[in-house]
Amino acid sequence: MQNKKVLWIDLSITFCLSALIFVLPIAHTATIRSFAMFTSMVLLFVRYYITKDFKWIKTPFELPFIAFFLIAFFSIFTSVDRHETIKEIWGELIVPILLFYTTYYAIKNKDEASTLIRVLFIGSLVFSLYSFYDFYNHNGKFFTVVYKAGGLRDPGGGEVAALYHTMVIPFLFWALFFWESKKEKILLLILLIINLIAFHITFVRAGMIALGIQTIFIAGILMTEKKRFWSILILIILIFMSYLYIDKKMFREMHHEKIPSITAYIKMSPEEIAGQNPSSMRQRLAMWKVAIEKISQNPFYPHGYGRFLFGKTVRNEKNRYFIYPQVHNTFIGITFELGIQGLLIFLWMIGTFFIVCWKYWRKANDNWVKYSSISLMTTMIGYWINNFFGSFDGDDTKLLFMLLLGIGMAVMHRLQEKRELLNNQ
Repeated sequence: MQNKKVLWIDLSITFCLSALIFVLPIAHTATIRSFAMFTSMVLLFVRYYITKDFKWIKTPFELPFIAFFLIAFFSIFTSVDRHETIKEIWGELIVPILLFYTTYYAIKNKDEASTLIRVLFIGSLVFSLYSFYDFYNHNGKFFTVVYKAGGLRDPGGGEVAALYHTMVIPFLFWALFFWESKKEKILLLILLIINLIAFHITFVRAGMIALGIQTIFIAGILMTEKKRFWSILILIILIFMSYLYIDKKMFREMHHEKIPSITAYIKMSPEEIAGQNPSSMRQRLAMWKVAIEKISQNPFYPHGYGRFLFGKTVRNEKNRYFIYPQVHNTFIGITFELGIQGLLIFLWMIGTFFIVCWKYWRKANDNWVKYSSISLMTTMIGYWINNFFGSFDGDDTKLLFMLLLGIGMAVMHRLQEKRELLNNQ
């Protein structure tokens, strides 16, 4: 009877996590998202309460998590809006970490991890198909920026949609090398092409840069694995596509916008950088300058954890026309919110994510471990490059990132450690 009850709980947790993966990139699904996330957490607690077989298997992430939480917590006392900082600590720090550990401990075997990844792929198909429909409906042009498709997330915007595709594409690509079924590989190749086309019609420069650097990383990995033909072919495709994008002027205002040199940028005021009618590029450059100037006054001063505190702190009558609530650069934003010490802890944390995956990639013999580690590393590269041009480390994108990290760490670390513990008994 107990075994049957536990089985139903396990299936319910997998269903909730699957629902969460599916709805995370979709706008206006906060209620479903919250229900799926917190139900899976409660069910996991109930499961271990019934079975009494919980074993804490630590990861290399506990110290960075604790350090970053503490630096964020102490920023409450200097925050310009303590209520906002407390809300952000809960919603953008504690909840994503809880989701990471829920996923990490919920996955009992590789089949469950495989199920969640397949749901990710199905979700990307639905998301992409809606992008095509939306693009066609708005008379979008394939080689001219008339309309930026944003799928089910941000129609007409595209930035979050582009980030989503750069998180899914690595898992699709590496599955072609590590999944065994030939039929599945054909379907995966078709889905990869669909995602690439859907990514293209977002026309997001940051996403294009991120995907380009991901491609270079992939080519480098393939070269080290002695898959030289695929490595060279991918680089040739990258060069050709880069030329095509430049030739067709698909980088929008980059073709007629003069970016100030670093020397000029340092000397110019934020208002001079923005100009009277700033483009999105000049707005970002101006906001970064405002944030850097504020940080330089006291590099160690935390203005309070929270992406939306930037606008509240610096906006005035002179700059209000180009200041957004967020600084549109996660790394500058973290430095503004938590000081240089906060940035260093943040870099330690995300660096640990990458290094752990790299170690498992180098030493693993198991296909699923290698697949999880290399897919996560490629995703991380795209994710953090996108975050250099936006404040995307929050909301649904951060939850998806932590969920994927939890899946990967369950496969790479916890299941391996658990097997060793059982073998040693």
